[in-house]
Amino acid sequence: MGAVVGKKASCRQVVGLLKEKGMLREVISPEGWGTEPEDAPEVEIDDLSYTSKNCSPSTLLFCKGAFKEEYLKGAQSRLCVSSSPFPSFKGTQIIVEDSAKAMAEVGAWFYSYPQEKICLAGITGTKGKTTTAYFAREILASHFGSCGLLSSAENCADGRNFTPSSLTTPESLDIFRSLSLALSNGVGHFVMEVSSQAYKVSRTFGIEFDAGAFLNISPDHISPSEHPNFEDYFYCKRQLMKNSRAAVYSADLGELERPVQEEAKKKRQSLSFSLCDPASDLFMKKSEKGPEIFFEGKSLGVFRLSMEGDFNLANAMAAIALAIECGVPPSSPALRSVEKVKVSGRMERLDPAPGIAVYVDYAHNYLSLASLIRHAQASFKDPRITVVTGATGTKGLNRREGLGKAASLGAERLILTTDDRDFDSLDEIDSQIEKAVSNPETQIEREDDRTLAVLSALDGARENFEKTGRQNVVLLVGKGDEDWIKIEGKKVPQEPDGKIVKDWAEGLTS
Repeated sequence: MGAVVGKKASCRQVVGLLKEKGMLREVISPEGWGTEPEDAPEVEIDDLSYTSKNCSPSTLLFCKGAFKEEYLKGAQSRLCVSSSPFPSFKGTQIIVEDSAKAMAEVGAWFYSYPQEKICLAGITGTKGKTTTAYFAREILASHFGSCGLLSSAENCADGRNFTPSSLTTPESLDIFRSLSLALSNGVGHFVMEVSSQAYKVSRTFGIEFDAGAFLNISPDHISPSEHPNFEDYFYCKRQLMKNSRAAVYSADLGELERPVQEEAKKKRQSLSFSLCDPASDLFMKKSEKGPEIFFEGKSLGVFRLSMEGDFNLANAMAAIALAIECGVPPSSPALRSVEKVKVSGRMERLDPAPGIAVYVDYAHNYLSLASLIRHAQASFKDPRITVVTGATGTKGLNRREGLGKAASLGAERLILTTDDRDFDSLDEIDSQIEKAVSNPETQIEREDDRTLAVLSALDGARENFEKTGRQNVVLLVGKGDEDWIKIEGKKVPQEPDGKIVKDWAEGLTS
Protein backbone atom coordinates (compact mmCIF):
# COMPACT_ATOMS: atom_id res chain seq x y z
CA MET A 1 0.00 0.00 0.00
CA GLY A 2 1.35 3.43 -0.92
CA ALA A 3 2.07 5.87 1.88
CA VAL A 4 0.71 9.37 2.28
CA VAL A 5 3.57 11.83 2.29
CA GLY A 6 3.13 15.58 2.58
CA LYS A 7 5.65 17.94 1.09
CA LYS A 8 8.65 19.19 3.01
CA ALA A 9 7.44 22.40 4.56
CA SER A 10 8.47 25.15 6.92
CA CYS A 11 6.61 27.58 9.11
CA ARG A 12 7.72 30.46 6.88
CA GLN A 13 6.33 28.74 3.79
CA VAL A 14 2.94 28.32 5.49
CA VAL A 15 2.91 31.97 6.55
CA GLY A 16 3.83 32.98 2.99
CA LEU A 17 1.02 30.85 1.54
CA LEU A 18 -1.59 32.28 3.93
CA LYS A 19 -0.40 35.83 3.24
CA GLU A 20 -0.60 35.21 -0.52
CA LYS A 21 -4.19 33.93 -0.12
CA GLY A 22 -5.19 36.97 1.96
CA MET A 23 -5.87 34.86 5.06
CA LEU A 24 -3.04 36.00 7.34
CA ARG A 25 -3.53 38.52 10.12
CA GLU A 26 -0.27 38.25 12.01
CA VAL A 27 2.41 35.99 13.42
CA ILE A 28 3.09 35.84 17.16
CA SER A 29 6.32 34.10 18.10
CA PRO A 30 8.56 34.09 21.18
CA GLU A 31 10.73 36.59 19.28
CA GLY A 32 7.91 39.08 18.64
CA TRP A 33 5.01 40.05 16.37
CA GLY A 34 4.92 40.48 12.61
CA THR A 35 3.02 40.11 9.34
CA GLU A 36 5.70 38.72 7.01
CA PRO A 37 7.05 35.18 6.44
CA GLU A 38 10.44 36.20 7.82
CA ASP A 39 8.75 37.13 11.09
CA ALA A 40 8.12 33.39 11.62
CA PRO A 41 10.84 31.03 12.79
CA GLU A 42 12.50 28.80 10.17
CA VAL A 43 11.01 25.65 11.68
CA GLU A 44 10.33 22.46 9.73
CA ILE A 45 6.77 21.09 9.59
CA ASP A 46 6.33 17.37 9.00
CA ASP A 47 2.64 16.90 9.82
CA LEU A 48 -0.69 18.72 10.08
CA SER A 49 -3.39 18.09 12.71
CA TYR A 50 -6.61 19.58 14.08
CA THR A 51 -6.40 17.74 17.40
CA SER A 52 -3.85 18.43 20.12
CA LYS A 53 -3.45 14.72 20.86
CA ASN A 54 -0.43 12.87 19.50
CA CYS A 55 1.21 16.00 18.09
CA SER A 56 4.99 16.23 17.77
CA PRO A 57 6.93 19.52 18.15
CA SER A 58 7.03 19.80 14.33
CA THR A 59 3.26 19.29 13.86
CA LEU A 60 1.30 22.33 12.68
CA LEU A 61 -1.83 22.34 14.85
CA PHE A 62 -5.03 24.00 13.58
CA CYS A 63 -7.23 25.36 16.37
CA LYS A 64 -10.64 25.53 14.71
CA GLY A 65 -14.28 25.61 15.72
CA ALA A 66 -14.89 25.27 19.45
CA PHE A 67 -11.17 24.72 20.21
CA LYS A 68 -10.39 25.72 23.80
CA GLU A 69 -7.11 27.00 25.16
CA GLU A 70 -7.08 24.21 27.75
CA TYR A 71 -6.65 21.69 24.89
CA LEU A 72 -3.12 23.05 24.43
CA LYS A 73 -2.03 21.89 27.87
CA GLY A 74 0.40 19.05 27.38
CA ALA A 75 0.38 19.40 23.59
CA GLN A 76 3.85 18.90 22.14
CA SER A 77 3.28 21.03 19.06
CA ARG A 78 5.05 24.38 19.09
CA LEU A 79 3.23 25.72 16.04
CA CYS A 80 -0.47 26.53 15.74
CA VAL A 81 -2.93 28.29 13.46
CA SER A 82 -5.93 29.98 15.06
CA SER A 83 -8.34 32.87 14.55
CA SER A 84 -7.39 34.40 17.90
CA PRO A 85 -4.26 34.16 20.08
CA PHE A 86 -3.89 31.90 23.09
CA PRO A 87 -1.91 33.77 25.78
CA SER A 88 -0.66 30.60 27.47
CA PHE A 89 0.78 29.06 24.29
CA LYS A 90 4.58 29.38 24.31
CA GLY A 91 5.21 28.50 20.66
CA THR A 92 4.55 30.32 17.39
CA GLN A 93 0.95 31.29 16.62
CA ILE A 94 -0.19 32.06 13.09
CA ILE A 95 -3.33 34.19 13.45
CA VAL A 96 -5.77 34.03 10.52
CA GLU A 97 -9.21 35.37 9.65
CA ASP A 98 -10.78 31.88 9.45
CA SER A 99 -8.92 28.87 10.84
CA ALA A 100 -11.09 26.27 9.05
CA LYS A 101 -10.49 27.85 5.64
CA ALA A 102 -6.81 28.26 6.45
CA MET A 103 -6.63 24.57 7.34
CA ALA A 104 -8.20 23.61 4.01
CA GLU A 105 -5.83 25.89 2.08
CA VAL A 106 -2.71 24.62 3.85
CA GLY A 107 -3.90 21.01 3.70
CA ALA A 108 -4.41 21.11 -0.06
CA TRP A 109 -0.95 22.66 -0.51
CA PHE A 110 0.76 20.26 1.92
CA TYR A 111 -0.59 17.22 0.06
CA SER A 112 0.19 18.77 -3.35
CA TYR A 113 -3.42 19.48 -4.37
CA PRO A 114 -4.57 15.84 -4.82
CA GLN A 115 -8.11 16.95 -5.74
CA GLU A 116 -6.74 18.28 -9.02
CA LYS A 117 -5.16 14.95 -9.97
CA ILE A 118 -8.11 12.62 -9.34
CA CYS A 119 -11.63 12.42 -10.78
CA LEU A 120 -13.78 13.46 -7.82
CA ALA A 121 -17.55 13.02 -7.61
CA GLY A 122 -19.64 14.59 -4.82
CA ILE A 123 -23.19 13.80 -3.68
CA THR A 124 -25.56 15.89 -1.59
CA GLY A 125 -29.20 15.66 -0.58
CA THR A 126 -31.39 15.23 2.49
CA LYS A 127 -31.62 11.47 1.97
CA GLY A 128 -29.94 8.84 -0.16
CA LYS A 129 -26.38 10.19 -0.16
CA THR A 130 -24.82 7.01 1.23
CA THR A 131 -26.69 4.61 -1.06
CA THR A 132 -25.95 6.76 -4.11
CA ALA A 133 -22.28 6.94 -3.13
CA TYR A 134 -22.10 3.12 -2.98
CA PHE A 135 -23.92 2.83 -6.32
CA ALA A 136 -21.56 5.31 -7.98
CA ARG A 137 -18.45 3.76 -6.46
CA GLU A 138 -19.48 0.31 -7.66
CA ILE A 139 -19.93 1.54 -11.23
CA LEU A 140 -16.64 3.45 -11.30
CA ALA A 141 -14.70 0.59 -9.68
CA SER A 142 -16.22 -1.88 -12.13
CA HIS A 143 -15.33 0.23 -15.16
CA PHE A 144 -11.97 1.72 -14.12
CA GLY A 145 -10.70 -1.02 -11.81
CA SER A 146 -10.76 0.91 -8.54
CA CYS A 147 -12.51 3.80 -6.82
CA GLY A 148 -12.22 5.48 -3.43
CA LEU A 149 -15.07 6.37 -1.08
CA LEU A 150 -15.83 8.78 1.74
CA SER A 151 -19.30 8.21 3.21
CA SER A 152 -21.20 8.36 6.46
CA ALA A 153 -21.00 4.55 6.65
CA GLU A 154 -17.50 3.62 5.49
CA ASN A 155 -14.37 5.12 3.98
CA CYS A 156 -12.09 3.49 1.41
CA ALA A 157 -9.06 5.53 0.44
CA ASP A 158 -6.89 2.90 -1.23
CA GLY A 159 -9.63 1.35 -3.36
CA ARG A 160 -9.62 -1.95 -1.41
CA ASN A 161 -9.86 -1.60 2.36
CA PHE A 162 -12.93 -0.19 4.12
CA THR A 163 -12.97 1.42 7.56
CA PRO A 164 -15.92 2.76 9.62
CA SER A 165 -16.69 6.44 9.22
CA SER A 166 -17.37 9.03 11.92
CA LEU A 167 -18.50 12.00 9.80
CA THR A 168 -20.59 12.27 6.64
CA THR A 169 -17.93 14.58 5.20
CA PRO A 170 -14.55 14.44 6.96
CA GLU A 171 -12.48 17.45 7.97
CA SER A 172 -10.53 19.00 5.11
CA LEU A 173 -7.19 17.55 6.26
CA ASP A 174 -8.68 14.06 6.22
CA ILE A 175 -10.13 14.62 2.75
CA PHE A 176 -6.79 15.69 1.28
CA ARG A 177 -4.95 12.92 3.10
CA SER A 178 -7.41 10.33 1.74
CA LEU A 179 -7.16 11.65 -1.80
CA SER A 180 -3.37 11.61 -1.55
CA LEU A 181 -3.46 8.00 -0.32
CA ALA A 182 -5.75 7.09 -3.21
CA LEU A 183 -3.33 8.54 -5.76
CA SER A 184 -0.37 6.78 -4.18
CA ASN A 185 -2.28 3.50 -4.64
CA GLY A 186 -3.12 4.16 -8.25
CA VAL A 187 -6.76 5.06 -7.60
CA GLY A 188 -7.92 7.57 -10.20
CA HIS A 189 -11.58 8.02 -9.20
CA PHE A 190 -13.16 8.95 -5.90
CA VAL A 191 -16.75 9.37 -4.63
CA MET A 192 -17.72 11.26 -1.49
CA GLU A 193 -20.82 12.45 0.32
CA VAL A 194 -20.99 16.20 0.78
CA SER A 195 -23.14 17.41 3.67
CA SER A 196 -24.56 20.89 4.12
CA GLN A 197 -22.33 21.23 7.17
CA ALA A 198 -19.29 20.55 4.97
CA TYR A 199 -19.91 23.90 3.30
CA LYS A 200 -21.16 25.60 6.45
CA VAL A 201 -17.89 24.94 8.30
CA SER A 202 -15.56 24.92 5.25
CA ARG A 203 -14.59 21.24 5.19
CA THR A 204 -14.72 21.30 1.38
CA PHE A 205 -13.32 24.82 0.99
CA GLY A 206 -11.31 25.18 -2.22
CA ILE A 207 -12.40 21.83 -3.70
CA GLU A 208 -13.86 21.77 -7.20
CA PHE A 209 -15.58 18.48 -7.95
CA ASP A 210 -15.48 16.96 -11.41
CA ALA A 211 -19.16 16.09 -10.99
CA GLY A 212 -21.68 16.88 -8.27
CA ALA A 213 -25.13 15.36 -7.71
CA PHE A 214 -28.10 17.01 -5.97
CA LEU A 215 -30.57 14.27 -4.97
CA ASN A 216 -33.42 15.90 -3.04
CA ILE A 217 -34.17 18.48 -0.37
CA SER A 218 -36.38 18.67 2.73
CA PRO A 219 -35.92 20.67 5.96
CA ASP A 220 -33.23 19.04 8.13
CA HIS A 221 -30.22 19.94 10.27
CA ILE A 222 -31.94 23.09 11.52
CA SER A 223 -30.84 23.97 15.04
CA PRO A 224 -28.73 26.60 16.85
CA SER A 225 -25.60 24.48 16.27
CA GLU A 226 -26.27 23.73 12.57
CA HIS A 227 -28.39 25.82 10.18
CA PRO A 228 -30.54 28.66 11.55
CA ASN A 229 -33.27 28.10 8.95
CA PHE A 230 -34.19 26.20 5.80
CA GLU A 231 -32.88 28.95 3.51
CA ASP A 232 -29.39 28.55 4.96
CA TYR A 233 -29.60 24.75 4.71
CA PHE A 234 -30.76 24.88 1.08
CA TYR A 235 -28.11 27.49 0.23
CA CYS A 236 -25.32 25.30 1.64
CA LYS A 237 -26.66 22.27 -0.22
CA ARG A 238 -26.55 24.17 -3.53
CA GLN A 239 -22.88 25.01 -3.06
CA LEU A 240 -21.98 21.56 -4.43
CA MET A 241 -23.58 22.56 -7.74
CA LYS A 242 -21.63 25.82 -7.70
CA ASN A 243 -18.35 24.04 -6.98
CA SER A 244 -18.65 21.25 -9.57
CA ARG A 245 -17.50 21.24 -13.19
CA ALA A 246 -20.44 19.05 -14.21
CA ALA A 247 -23.80 18.79 -12.45
CA VAL A 248 -26.36 16.03 -11.89
CA TYR A 249 -29.72 16.96 -10.38
CA SER A 250 -33.19 15.64 -9.71
CA ALA A 251 -36.01 16.99 -11.85
CA ASP A 252 -38.48 15.92 -9.14
CA LEU A 253 -37.78 18.76 -6.68
CA GLY A 254 -41.05 20.60 -7.30
CA GLU A 255 -40.93 24.33 -6.64
CA LEU A 256 -37.34 24.05 -5.39
CA GLU A 257 -36.05 22.68 -8.69
CA ARG A 258 -35.49 26.05 -10.33
CA PRO A 259 -32.57 27.35 -8.23
CA VAL A 260 -30.85 23.96 -8.47
CA GLN A 261 -31.45 23.74 -12.20
CA GLU A 262 -30.23 27.29 -12.79
CA GLU A 263 -26.95 26.52 -11.02
CA ALA A 264 -26.59 23.23 -12.90
CA LYS A 265 -27.17 24.85 -16.28
CA LYS A 266 -24.16 27.14 -15.73
CA LYS A 267 -21.88 24.12 -15.98
CA ARG A 268 -20.14 22.79 -19.07
CA GLN A 269 -22.29 19.67 -18.66
CA SER A 270 -25.41 18.81 -16.70
CA LEU A 271 -27.71 15.80 -16.51
CA SER A 272 -31.14 15.59 -14.91
CA PHE A 273 -32.87 12.46 -13.65
CA SER A 274 -36.50 11.78 -12.81
CA LEU A 275 -39.00 9.15 -11.79
CA CYS A 276 -41.86 10.92 -13.58
CA ASP A 277 -40.58 13.35 -16.26
CA PRO A 278 -39.73 11.69 -19.62
CA ALA A 279 -38.06 14.93 -20.73
CA SER A 280 -35.25 14.38 -18.22
CA ASP A 281 -31.87 13.10 -19.37
CA LEU A 282 -32.37 9.95 -17.31
CA PHE A 283 -35.87 8.65 -16.82
CA MET A 284 -37.27 5.52 -15.21
CA LYS A 285 -40.34 3.83 -16.70
CA LYS A 286 -42.05 0.88 -15.05
CA SER A 287 -43.32 -1.94 -17.22
CA GLU A 288 -44.23 -5.61 -16.88
CA LYS A 289 -40.54 -6.42 -17.37
CA GLY A 290 -39.55 -4.16 -14.48
CA PRO A 291 -38.09 -0.68 -14.00
CA GLU A 292 -36.51 0.43 -17.28
CA ILE A 293 -34.03 3.32 -17.29
CA PHE A 294 -33.64 5.56 -20.33
CA PHE A 295 -30.72 7.88 -21.09
CA GLU A 296 -31.37 10.63 -23.60
CA GLY A 297 -34.30 8.64 -24.98
CA LYS A 298 -32.43 5.36 -25.39
CA SER A 299 -33.06 2.39 -23.12
CA LEU A 300 -30.24 1.28 -20.83
CA GLY A 301 -32.29 -1.78 -19.95
CA VAL A 302 -34.35 -3.07 -17.05
CA PHE A 303 -32.65 -2.63 -13.69
CA ARG A 304 -33.56 -4.91 -10.78
CA LEU A 305 -31.91 -3.51 -7.69
CA SER A 306 -31.11 -5.50 -4.58
CA MET A 307 -32.40 -2.54 -2.55
CA GLU A 308 -36.13 -1.85 -2.59
CA GLY A 309 -37.96 1.43 -3.19
CA ASP A 310 -38.51 3.95 -5.96
CA PHE A 311 -36.21 6.32 -4.09
CA ASN A 312 -33.38 3.83 -4.60
CA LEU A 313 -34.19 3.73 -8.31
CA ALA A 314 -33.77 7.51 -8.24
CA ASN A 315 -30.48 7.05 -6.38
CA ALA A 316 -29.35 4.56 -9.00
CA MET A 317 -30.13 7.01 -11.81
CA ALA A 318 -28.17 9.71 -10.02
CA ALA A 319 -25.22 7.33 -9.69
CA ILE A 320 -25.42 6.36 -13.36
CA ALA A 321 -25.49 10.03 -14.35
CA LEU A 322 -22.47 10.75 -12.12
CA ALA A 323 -20.58 7.83 -13.65
CA ILE A 324 -21.34 9.06 -17.17
CA GLU A 325 -20.07 12.53 -16.23
CA CYS A 326 -16.93 10.85 -14.86
CA GLY A 327 -16.20 9.09 -18.15
CA VAL A 328 -18.14 5.83 -18.10
CA PRO A 329 -19.82 5.28 -21.50
CA PRO A 330 -23.63 4.80 -21.39
CA SER A 331 -23.06 1.47 -23.14
CA SER A 332 -20.72 0.14 -20.45
CA PRO A 333 -21.89 -3.03 -18.67
CA ALA A 334 -20.45 -1.45 -15.50
CA LEU A 335 -23.68 0.52 -15.13
CA ARG A 336 -25.49 -2.70 -14.23
CA SER A 337 -23.27 -3.16 -11.18
CA VAL A 338 -25.78 -1.06 -9.21
CA GLU A 339 -28.06 -4.10 -9.22
CA LYS A 340 -25.90 -6.04 -6.78
CA VAL A 341 -25.26 -3.24 -4.28
CA LYS A 342 -26.54 -3.61 -0.74
CA VAL A 343 -25.77 -1.13 2.03
CA SER A 344 -26.00 -2.44 5.57
CA GLY A 345 -28.63 -0.60 7.61
CA ARG A 346 -30.14 1.06 4.54
CA MET A 347 -33.44 -0.46 3.36
CA GLU A 348 -32.37 -3.77 4.86
CA ARG A 349 -35.34 -6.11 4.70
CA LEU A 350 -35.85 -9.00 7.07
CA ASP A 351 -38.74 -11.49 7.10
CA PRO A 352 -38.48 -12.99 10.61
CA ALA A 353 -41.85 -14.73 10.72
CA PRO A 354 -44.90 -15.41 8.52
CA GLY A 355 -46.87 -12.24 7.80
CA ILE A 356 -44.13 -9.93 9.12
CA ALA A 357 -41.75 -7.81 7.04
CA VAL A 358 -39.17 -5.70 8.82
CA TYR A 359 -37.17 -2.83 7.35
CA VAL A 360 -34.08 -1.57 9.12
CA ASP A 361 -33.20 1.86 7.82
CA TYR A 362 -31.30 4.97 8.78
CA ALA A 363 -34.39 7.15 8.15
CA HIS A 364 -34.19 10.03 10.61
CA ASN A 365 -36.19 12.89 9.12
CA TYR A 366 -39.53 13.59 7.43
CA LEU A 367 -38.47 12.86 3.86
CA SER A 368 -36.78 9.54 4.59
CA LEU A 369 -39.48 8.16 6.91
CA ALA A 370 -42.30 9.35 4.64
CA SER A 371 -40.64 7.63 1.67
CA LEU A 372 -40.28 4.42 3.67
CA ILE A 373 -43.94 4.42 4.77
CA ARG A 374 -45.11 5.05 1.19
CA HIS A 375 -42.93 2.18 -0.01
CA ALA A 376 -44.51 -0.16 2.55
CA GLN A 377 -48.00 0.93 1.51
CA ALA A 378 -47.20 0.37 -2.17
CA SER A 379 -45.47 -2.98 -1.62
CA PHE A 380 -48.12 -4.71 0.50
CA LYS A 381 -51.90 -4.79 0.36
CA ASP A 382 -53.36 -2.88 3.31
CA PRO A 383 -50.38 -3.40 5.64
CA ARG A 384 -50.48 -2.69 9.35
CA ILE A 385 -47.44 -0.47 9.84
CA THR A 386 -45.52 -0.15 13.10
CA VAL A 387 -42.78 2.47 13.39
CA VAL A 388 -40.06 2.36 16.05
CA THR A 389 -38.14 5.62 16.18
CA GLY A 390 -36.58 8.31 18.27
CA ALA A 391 -34.79 11.54 17.41
CA THR A 392 -31.37 13.01 17.94
CA GLY A 393 -30.60 15.49 20.66
CA THR A 394 -28.71 18.78 20.30
CA LYS A 395 -28.91 18.90 16.50
CA GLY A 396 -31.56 18.55 13.81
CA LEU A 397 -34.29 19.78 16.15
CA ASN A 398 -36.79 20.08 13.30
CA ARG A 399 -36.50 16.32 12.73
CA ARG A 400 -38.75 15.70 15.72
CA GLU A 401 -41.72 17.42 14.15
CA GLY A 402 -40.90 15.82 10.79
CA LEU A 403 -40.89 12.31 12.22
CA GLY A 404 -44.28 12.88 13.85
CA LYS A 405 -45.75 14.20 10.59
CA ALA A 406 -44.30 11.32 8.61
CA ALA A 407 -45.65 8.72 11.05
CA SER A 408 -49.10 10.24 10.55
CA LEU A 409 -49.01 9.13 6.91
CA GLY A 410 -49.69 5.50 7.77
CA ALA A 411 -48.28 4.22 11.04
CA GLU A 412 -51.00 2.50 13.08
CA ARG A 413 -48.56 1.97 15.94
CA LEU A 414 -45.73 4.36 16.81
CA ILE A 415 -43.24 3.35 19.50
CA LEU A 416 -41.01 6.21 20.62
CA THR A 417 -37.65 5.12 21.96
CA THR A 418 -34.05 6.20 22.39
CA ASP A 419 -31.96 7.52 19.52
CA ASP A 420 -28.81 9.64 19.92
CA ARG A 421 -30.41 11.94 22.48
CA ASP A 422 -27.00 13.15 23.68
CA PHE A 423 -27.60 15.80 26.38
CA ASP A 424 -31.30 16.37 25.63
CA SER A 425 -34.20 15.04 27.67
CA LEU A 426 -35.75 11.93 26.16
CA ASP A 427 -39.14 12.98 27.50
CA GLU A 428 -38.82 16.34 25.73
CA ILE A 429 -37.82 14.68 22.46
CA ASP A 430 -40.70 12.21 22.61
CA SER A 431 -43.19 14.95 23.48
CA GLN A 432 -42.15 17.00 20.45
CA ILE A 433 -42.53 14.00 18.12
CA GLU A 434 -45.86 13.05 19.67
CA LYS A 435 -47.21 16.60 19.37
CA ALA A 436 -46.64 16.52 15.60
CA VAL A 437 -48.67 13.33 15.09
CA SER A 438 -51.98 14.40 13.53
CA ASN A 439 -53.49 11.02 12.64
CA PRO A 440 -55.99 9.95 15.33
CA GLU A 441 -55.58 6.32 14.17
CA THR A 442 -51.92 6.29 15.20
CA GLN A 443 -51.45 4.57 18.56
CA ILE A 444 -48.48 6.16 20.36
CA GLU A 445 -46.39 4.38 23.00
CA ARG A 446 -43.10 5.08 24.73
CA GLU A 447 -40.37 2.60 25.59
CA ASP A 448 -37.03 4.12 26.53
CA ASP A 449 -35.09 0.87 26.14
CA ARG A 450 -34.55 0.48 22.40
CA THR A 451 -34.15 -3.29 22.56
CA LEU A 452 -37.46 -3.65 24.40
CA ALA A 453 -39.11 -1.26 21.94
CA VAL A 454 -38.04 -3.41 18.98
CA LEU A 455 -39.17 -6.61 20.72
CA SER A 456 -42.53 -5.03 21.56
CA ALA A 457 -43.01 -4.08 17.90
CA LEU A 458 -42.20 -7.62 16.75
CA ASP A 459 -44.40 -9.29 19.37
CA GLY A 460 -47.27 -6.96 18.51
CA ALA A 461 -46.88 -7.64 14.78
CA ARG A 462 -46.91 -11.39 15.32
CA GLU A 463 -49.95 -11.21 17.58
CA ASN A 464 -51.83 -9.05 15.07
CA PHE A 465 -51.04 -11.33 12.13
CA GLU A 466 -52.09 -14.45 14.01
CA LYS A 467 -55.32 -12.75 15.06
CA THR A 468 -56.29 -11.01 11.79
CA GLY A 469 -54.12 -12.55 9.05
CA ARG A 470 -53.18 -9.03 8.01
CA GLN A 471 -49.69 -8.31 6.69
CA ASN A 472 -47.61 -6.48 9.28
CA VAL A 473 -44.70 -4.20 8.38
CA VAL A 474 -42.30 -3.05 11.09
CA LEU A 475 -40.09 -0.05 10.35
CA LEU A 476 -37.04 0.20 12.64
CA VAL A 477 -35.58 3.56 11.81
CA GLY A 478 -32.93 6.05 12.84
CA LYS A 479 -29.94 3.84 13.71
CA GLY A 480 -29.43 1.53 10.74
CA ASP A 481 -26.78 -1.02 11.67
CA GLU A 482 -25.08 1.14 14.32
CA ASP A 483 -24.20 -0.66 17.55
CA TRP A 484 -24.19 2.37 19.85
CA ILE A 485 -26.34 5.25 21.04
CA LYS A 486 -24.91 8.64 21.95
CA ILE A 487 -25.88 9.74 25.46
CA GLU A 488 -24.36 12.74 27.24
CA GLY A 489 -21.50 12.99 24.81
CA LYS A 490 -20.54 9.30 24.98
CA LYS A 491 -21.27 6.33 22.76
CA VAL A 492 -23.13 3.72 24.81
CA PRO A 493 -23.29 0.13 23.42
CA GLN A 494 -26.64 -0.75 21.87
CA GLU A 495 -27.49 -3.98 20.09
CA PRO A 496 -28.20 -3.21 16.41
CA ASP A 497 -31.86 -3.31 15.39
CA GLY A 498 -31.22 -6.01 12.78
CA LYS A 499 -29.54 -8.32 15.27
CA ILE A 500 -32.44 -7.95 17.70
CA VAL A 501 -34.80 -9.04 14.91
CA LYS A 502 -32.65 -12.05 13.97
CA ASP A 503 -32.35 -13.17 17.60
CA TRP A 504 -36.11 -12.82 18.03
CA ALA A 505 -36.73 -14.94 14.94
CA GLU A 506 -34.33 -17.64 16.17
CA GLY A 507 -36.18 -17.68 19.48
CA LEU A 508 -39.41 -18.58 17.70
CA THR A 509 -37.91 -21.80 16.37
CA SER A 510 -35.89 -22.86 19.39
